[in-house]
Amino acid sequence: MATVAYVNDGDTVRLTNGDRVRLVGIDTPEVGRDGTEDEPYARKAQQALRALLADARNRVRVVDATEGEDRYGRRLSYLYLPDGRSVQARLLEQGMAMAVFVAPNLELADCLLAHEALARDDALGLWSLPAYDPGLPSAQGIPEAVQGAAIVRGRVESVGESRRNIWLNLEGRVAVRVDKSDLARFPGWDFEALAGETLRARGWIVHHSNRYQDWFIPVDSAHALERLD
Repeated sequence: MATVAYVNDGDTVRLTNGDRVRLVGIDTPEVGRDGTEDEPYARKAQQALRALLADARNRVRVVDATEGEDRYGRRLSYLYLPDGRSVQARLLEQGMAMAVFVAPNLELADCLLAHEALARDDALGLWSLPAYDPGLPSAQGIPEAVQGAAIVRGRVESVGESRRNIWLNLEGRVAVRVDKSDLARFPGWDFEALAGETLRARGWIVHHSNRYQDWFIPVDSAHALERLD
């Protein structure tokens, strides 16, 4: 067991041994820093995590993900309360977080999405906001205030291909990028047939302007895509 010393926000904590832990498999709204405003529900998510931990006297079991460290040097881990309950699952059920994944850390993807669905069905927390359900309309572009992960929906105007990637170009100069090396994680998907269909994609928004798009979302498994037609 480990002890949490500080809750940075809804999905990041610091342990008493100094380790910074990013709760893998979820993303919560960003707390404002350096003069930026909090995203909606950012403080509520932080408070919800603090409350969960306080009930357990800040004691948690830390289980590292398959890929156990991110580029910022944080541990990528699943947290469990002493009674065995998943911290990630509880935040999802309360509508304080969205499920979001980066391979190879997909071991609990289906389970976490099921917990998210409980809050989504009842429009709890984040799921009361149109930015999450039905998602940001790609036709209107990506608002400058959007930070971290997001859910975007839009019609596929064209499907492109480069040496390494498949590009699903949505209306509004937003694209979904699929690395060809990840195609095995999209069983049954025929990307060429998606032109004209409406998709919902979740992941971290990347601002990158070229002649095709101004933003793209890299996705590496079918957990990040949903066909709406």
